[in-house]
Amino acid sequence: MTLTIGLIDYLNTMPFHYDLAERLDSDAVRFERGVPSQMNRMLLSGEIDLAPISAIEAARNAEQFVILPGLSIASLGAVRTVLLFSWAADMSDLDGQSIALTDHSATSVALLKVLCRERYHIEPRFTVTRQHLPSMLAEHRGALVIGDDALVEGTLHRALSSPDGWALPHIFDLGDEWLKMTGLPFTFAVWAARKERVHELADAGVFDALYASTERGLLEDSRDGLAQTYAARLGLPAGVCRRYLRDLRYHLTDDDLAGLKRYLELALEDFDWHRLEFWETREAVL
Repeated sequence: MTLTIGLIDYLNTMPFHYDLAERLDSDAVRFERGVPSQMNRMLLSGEIDLAPISAIEAARNAEQFVILPGLSIASLGAVRTVLLFSWAADMSDLDGQSIALTDHSATSVALLKVLCRERYHIEPRFTVTRQHLPSMLAEHRGALVIGDDALVEGTLHRALSSPDGWALPHIFDLGDEWLKMTGLPFTFAVWAARKERVHELADAGVFDALYASTERGLLEDSRDGLAQTYAARLGLPAGVCRRYLRDLRYHLTDDDLAGLKRYLELALEDFDWHRLEFWETREAVL
């Protein structure tokens, strides 16, 4: 049976599949591409066997997934691709106001709700919408945008139409907001496999290929090449993309796990960390 790997075409995932396809047997493995929310859904339904998924979805569906240790997308402070754009200069002023939520992510949506409750003690009204910043802010007081769109909009920081005319929205980086609240890194995504396909994936060399591709993709020359390619694609200076890739954390260290554990405790009711299963040790970490 062919194994199916899910891939996300965001700049931050490029080091993972830098040369992944070349390392695998094309007759035994195929790829599906989509945004994080699609990867979440497809892994849960069994349409794909392995993918980088939202950290919170890995926890919500722990009985179905095995997490690969040492692989993540995390940040210590500002992440630059999970941004709340707001017409309010102070987050506290969003209490009772309408915030548009991206339809691309689960972890970031839950993180915003945690920050509103635990850091700012506010209760906005949330609405999931198509991710398109101008239309989101035309109808709402705030807009949560992720991925390459957030990197572009945050870098350009252009004036947009507001209820009071054209203006520059205020920008809150959720990675930075989390660090200010907890002092911990934030883990946005992990690699997870369906439990019933784990041994097939391992025997086919998929895990080994993924780790090797990631290490190759994180070399300085590789990241510089990815930055150059994506800068042209996104219409951004190469230096912006290069710095972004260098600031991310990809190895799911003990500190990243501690931040993840704290987040899941705040985001999920009655969360039990030991439900998570990690490949290799077949045991929960921490």
